[in-house]
Amino acid sequence: MASSQERSEKPTAKRLRKARERGQTAKSRELVSVGVLLFGAAAVYLSGRLIFEGFRDLFQAVLNQSARPESIPSQVESLFTTASVHLLLMIAPTLLAASIAAVGINIIQLKGFAFSFQAMRITLSNLNPLQGIKRFFSLRSFTELVKSIAKLIIIGYAVYSVVSGERETLLQMVDQDVPTIAYTTANLAFKLVVRVMAVMLMVSLLDFAYQKWQHNRDLMMTKQEIKEEYKETEGNPQIKSRIRTIQRTLARQRMLSEVKKATMVITNPTHYAVALSYSAEMEAPRVVAMGVDHLARKIIQIARREGVPIVQNPPLARALYRQVRLDETIPVELYRAVAKVLAYVLQQKRPSAK
Repeated sequence: MASSQERSEKPTAKRLRKARERGQTAKSRELVSVGVLLFGAAAVYLSGRLIFEGFRDLFQAVLNQSARPESIPSQVESLFTTASVHLLLMIAPTLLAASIAAVGINIIQLKGFAFSFQAMRITLSNLNPLQGIKRFFSLRSFTELVKSIAKLIIIGYAVYSVVSGERETLLQMVDQDVPTIAYTTANLAFKLVVRVMAVMLMVSLLDFAYQKWQHNRDLMMTKQEIKEEYKETEGNPQIKSRIRTIQRTLARQRMLSEVKKATMVITNPTHYAVALSYSAEMEAPRVVAMGVDHLARKIIQIARREGVPIVQNPPLARALYRQVRLDETIPVELYRAVAKVLAYVLQQKRPSAK
């Protein structure tokens, strides 16, 4: 039913959380790749002297061993260890920078860590060749293909613009010496890297925006799905309403059962009814039952049946109903008015007690 309805509603927080648990998040691989390349290139640039000295020491070690051919067989392990250490020292800054970039950009994109075992789980649908073919020819795959072609065209144009702009410099390299050629090549490579990086950064930011839009679009919900989720989260409204009705009924029954224990009932005479309980041990009278209209008539009916005194005092009945809650003692400002009524009730009880 949900599939036949239009997905016009934004995804709820619960739907986004479940998608994240499944490993379905909005992230751009292009942005991660560009970040790795940028940080890696920056590390190479900043550690250029270290890399140069590493190559120099490595070649020097190799040449020193080559100068003594008779010792090469016995020094192979030492030579291999030396070469490995030098290579590791040369590439360590670049690898560290690239790793930090990859982890950091993913955390920024996902707003934290988002590791999902569900995404790693192998399912039958993933092994189904028909499903694979369907995914291969899907709209998403076509979109990724168009993006890749567009990216190649843009990067190719950036490379072409740099090379064509340095055409005269490239032609002059024929008559230059080796150090000058090396410097010119390095300068040209630097310009090329900067231009390509700038283009890739722009493309990756656009891709990230597209991935966010696509992610939200994939998680859009129908109105029926919103209702079903609300029922799961908050419970069925009809059931909750029924429970509240039962709770109110039980609370009303408990309250009405207290009327027979009341000292007196103050009425208005039929619209308001407040039952008060008082004993010598209490600091002030306490409201044990209260109600209006039908409930007030029910309280009066029970009071008459149980022989509880009923006093008609409309102003006091309204004041008690508005100012005092059930099971609370009366406020100080009503002491005098209630005391008069209580004294009257107790006075009426004395002759019957005798």
